[in-house]
Amino acid sequence: MVECTSKSNDSKEILPIFFNVEPADVKLKTKLYSQALSKYEKRFSTQVESWEKSLIEVNEIKGWNLKKDEGRGDPIQYVIQTVLVKLNVGFKNVTEHLVGVDDRVHSIIRMLDVEYDGVQFLGIHGIGGIGKTTLAKVVYNQLSSHFEGCNFLSDIRESSQRRGPVYLQKQLLSKFLDSRSVDQIHDVDDGTNMIKRVLCKRKVLIVLDDVDDKEQLKSLAEKGNWFGSGSRIIVTTRNRSVLMAEGEVIGEVLAKKPTKISTYEVQEMEFEHALMLFSRHAFRRDSPPYHYASLSENVVSTLGKLPLALEVTGSFLSGKSKALWVDTCKKLQKAPPMEVQRTLMITYERLDNAQKQVFLDIACFFVNKDRTYPFYMWDECGYYPHNAIEALFLMSLIKIKDDNTFWMHDQVRDLGREIVHQENFKNPCKRSRVWNHEEALNILKRKEAASKLKVLDLSYCNYLMRTPDLSMLVSLERLILEGCCNLVEIDASIGKLEHLTALNLKGCDSLEKLPEEIGCLQALIEIVMPNTLRRLPETFGNLRSLLTFDVSHSRISKLPCSIGGLVKLRRLNLSECTKIEELPDSVGELQSLVELDLSSTSLDHLPDSMGNLKQLKVLRINRIRGITRLPSAIGLMEILEELDASGCGNLTGEIPEEIGSLSCLRILDLSSTKISGLPNSIGKLKQLKVLRINNLVGITRLPSAIWLMEKLEELHASRCYFMRDCRSMKRMSDLRKLRKLRKLRVGECPKLRSVEGLLGIFPEVVDSRLQVVGEFG
Repeated sequence: MVECTSKSNDSKEILPIFFNVEPADVKLKTKLYSQALSKYEKRFSTQVESWEKSLIEVNEIKGWNLKKDEGRGDPIQYVIQTVLVKLNVGFKNVTEHLVGVDDRVHSIIRMLDVEYDGVQFLGIHGIGGIGKTTLAKVVYNQLSSHFEGCNFLSDIRESSQRRGPVYLQKQLLSKFLDSRSVDQIHDVDDGTNMIKRVLCKRKVLIVLDDVDDKEQLKSLAEKGNWFGSGSRIIVTTRNRSVLMAEGEVIGEVLAKKPTKISTYEVQEMEFEHALMLFSRHAFRRDSPPYHYASLSENVVSTLGKLPLALEVTGSFLSGKSKALWVDTCKKLQKAPPMEVQRTLMITYERLDNAQKQVFLDIACFFVNKDRTYPFYMWDECGYYPHNAIEALFLMSLIKIKDDNTFWMHDQVRDLGREIVHQENFKNPCKRSRVWNHEEALNILKRKEAASKLKVLDLSYCNYLMRTPDLSMLVSLERLILEGCCNLVEIDASIGKLEHLTALNLKGCDSLEKLPEEIGCLQALIEIVMPNTLRRLPETFGNLRSLLTFDVSHSRISKLPCSIGGLVKLRRLNLSECTKIEELPDSVGELQSLVELDLSSTSLDHLPDSMGNLKQLKVLRINRIRGITRLPSAIGLMEILEELDASGCGNLTGEIPEEIGSLSCLRILDLSSTKISGLPNSIGKLKQLKVLRINNLVGITRLPSAIWLMEKLEELHASRCYFMRDCRSMKRMSDLRKLRKLRKLRVGECPKLRSVEGLLGIFPEVVDSRLQVVGEFG
C-alpha cells in the first residue's frame, strides 16, 4: 500500500484505522508487532525491513484510533463518510433523529435497481414537510459509491427564483468539471449542451431537490440520453405533474436501453414512529415519560404525523412546563406551527385563484365528504372543478379515496382554515367562510350585514330548531344545514339570499316542508333534500338555475306542475320515493336533463312527454311494479346511453319496435321482467355493449337481428328457463360480427344444449377469449 501510494503522484492516499492498538505498537516500540515480524526475518529477510519502514511511515498519517466497545457509534459509517468526502462524492448530512425511514429507503433503492444498465428517473413526491429531502439524502449516501460521479442539488425551487437556471446548470456541472470550464457557461443553451457533452458517457447519480416547475427539469435533465448508461436521476417535488410532463418527454427518447420513469409517494408516518420522532426532539429519548405520555400522544395526533411539524413542535416544547404544553396543544388544533405553515404556503401560492377557492372549500367543508355534491357548484362558479381537483391532487394537497370522498392531511386542512381565519382575525362576519358552530350562530344573532361571508356551515347543530332572519347574509353563496335533526322551519327570509347557489338540508329529519319563498332563489344551483320532506312548494319550478335535484328516499307524493321550469336541470333523482304514483306532463319540459332515476317509485306509467327529453343519457326505471309497458315515445330519446328496466315485474309483452331508434344505447337491462320477446329492430343498436336479460321466463329465443350488434361485449341470459337453441343464421360473414363478445352468462337455461345453439354459430367462430358461465342441457 505504501509503495503503491508513493508511485501515484499524490493521486492515492492511505487512511489508516488503528483498531485496539497504540501508536507505540505501530512504531515497533512494543512487542505486539516486533515479535510478529521477527518470526518472518529468516524467511523474508528483505521484505521485513520494508514492512517495518512502512509501519513506521503509516503511523505518521492521521487516521482513526478506535477501541472496541468504546461507544463512538458506528465506526463503519464514520469511515464511509470520510472516504466519500475524499472521493468528492459530497456525503449529505442527515439529522441524527431518523425514525421509520429504513423500509422507505429500501423500497426506493429497490425501485432504482442499480444493476439495470439503462437510465432511470425516480420522482419522490408528497406534501411539504413530509420528509422527501431526508429520504433522498439517505438514498444518495447509500448509493453514491455505485456511480462514477454524483451531485445533490438542494432547494432548486428557491435557487431558480433567485439566481436562475444558468446558476443551477453550473452547480450541477461543478462536481464534474473544474471552475474554469464551468465559467464558460453564459446562457441556458450553453449549459444544456455542456451537460449533454460531459455526462452522456458517465454513469452518474444526480438528485434534484424541490423541483416545482417542468422548466427547471428541462434545463437540467430533460432526457435520458443526456446521461451515461446506468445513471439515476432522483427528483423530489410537491408537484407530481412535473414528473408526468417529464415522463412524456423521456418516453420519446431513443436510447440503447429504454429510460425508466418511476414515482414514489411519501406517506405520513406510522403513529408509533411519529411518537418516537417527537419524543427524541422533546425528551431526547425514544418514548415520552409516563407523566407526559397522554399529552405527547395528543400533540402527535393533532400534528397529523408530519415529520417537520413533529420536529419543530418537539424542539419547542423540550423542557417547557405542562401548562405551556396544554396551551400549545389547543393552539395546534386551530393552526399548524408557523414553520410548517410557511412550508405548506409555498404550495398554496402556486395555485391559481380558482384552484385556491376549491382548496379552501375542501379544507373548510368537504374533507371526508363525497365529491359529487360540490362539483356542480364549482362548475357554475367558473372554478373548472375537474382541472382544479387534478391540480390539487398533483400538488399532493388532496386525494380521492375509494369511496369517492376527499382526503386531506390534517396539517393541510388546518392551513386552509387558517388562511380563511386570517381574512379577518377578529370578526367572522368579514370572512368568506364560517364552519365553527359558535361563530356561525353569533353571526346569525348580529344585526350587521355579513358583507363578505360566502359560506356558512351549521351542520349537525342539534339545538337549531328554526333559522333566524337570514336577510343580512347579503353575499352568502352556500348554506349548509346538514344533520340539523331538530330543524323544523326555514325562515322566509331565505328568499332574499339572491346569491345563494347551494343549500344542503341532508339529514334535517324534522323538516317536512319548504317555504314558498324558496322559489326566489334564482341563483340556486343545487339543493340537497332531507328524506322527511312531504311536499314541494309550487314555486319550486322557479329555480331556473338548478342543476341537480335529489329527493331519493323522501316522502313526497308528487312533483309540482311547475317542475318544467327547471330548464337547466341535468340530474333528477326520485329513487325510492315510494309515494310518487305519477309524473306531471311538464317533466318533458326538462330540456337539459341528462340523468333521470325513477327506480323503486310507485308509478303506473311513464308519460309520453318523456319523449321530449332530447338530452337524456341515463334512464333508470328499475323495480317499478306498476309499469306494464314501455311507451313508444322512448324511441325519441335520441342520445340515450343506458336504459335500466330490470325488476319491473309486471312489464309484459314485447319491447316496442321504437327501441331500435336508440342508436347511442350502450347498456340495456331487461332482467326479471315478463317481456316475451325482443323486436328485430334491436339489431339497429350498433353501440350496444351490454345486454342483460336474466330471469326472463317468457322468452324462448333471441331474435336473429342480435347478430348485427357488432360492439356487443356482454350478454347475460341466466335463468331464462325456456330459452331454446337458435340456428337461424347461416352466413358466416354475419356471424363474425359478434367478435367483440367477451362475456356470456347462461346459467340455469335447461333448454340450451350449447353455446353455439344459443348464438347460432359454429365452434370455430367463437373467440378464444370468450368467457362462458353456465351449464347446458
